Amino acid sequence: MNPQTPVWSPALKLMSVLAVSIGLQSSIGLWLGLGLIVWVLRGYRTHFMRLLRRLRLLILVLFAVTLFMTPGAALFPHWGLYPTVEGVDLAFTQLIRLLGMLAVVTFLLASTDQRALAAGLLALLEPLAFGNPWPERFVARLLLVFDYLESAPPPRNLQDVLALAGMKSSDIVRDQNRAETLSLPDAILTRQDMVIGLGLVSLSILALGVGQTI
Repeated sequence: MNPQTPVWSPALKLMSVLAVSIGLQSSIGLWLGLGLIVWVLRGYRTHFMRLLRRLRLLILVLFAVTLFMTPGAALFPHWGLYPTVEGVDLAFTQLIRLLGMLAVVTFLLASTDQRALAAGLLALLEPLAFGNPWPERFVARLLLVFDYLESAPPPRNLQDVLALAGMKSSDIVRDQNRAETLSLPDAILTRQDMVIGLGLVSLSILALGVGQTI
């Protein structure tokens, strides 16, 4: 192996995110989520808080829906049926898992630029394409979306958010015919990436299966 090659390549980072997303649903998901939150606050606090501010409304809505819509034993009987004991438990459990996932995404975005992310994704998709060119087209369109979002004005209200979410495909691909060569030299899936990545995913699946049998 080339000593200049980083251990955490873009492809391996993406496989690690997949492993974490599976592990967060297992019996160790709460501890994993808490550990990830503490770790990212120590090393990537600014990036994490920026993402948290952007998603705070969605997180609060999901927390409130889970808290007040989960049936079970009333926590405060004099208040009525909701919130329930089960709702409180499930709401905080899902909150920790969601924040843990946000933490690992923060690490991915803070430590990897857009081109490297595209290269890692291309490296993972090419073995699944069996020679078909769709991974290259998909990654090229993904980079165009990134460019579009960077050049688009930031949304100021809910209408702007909905307009951005419903943007026409022609607005994204209108620059597709530009005379520009897409070069992703890091789009390589090494044996080390395969061994470590598949090992992490396998451990996460094993933890998930063990938790369901207990």
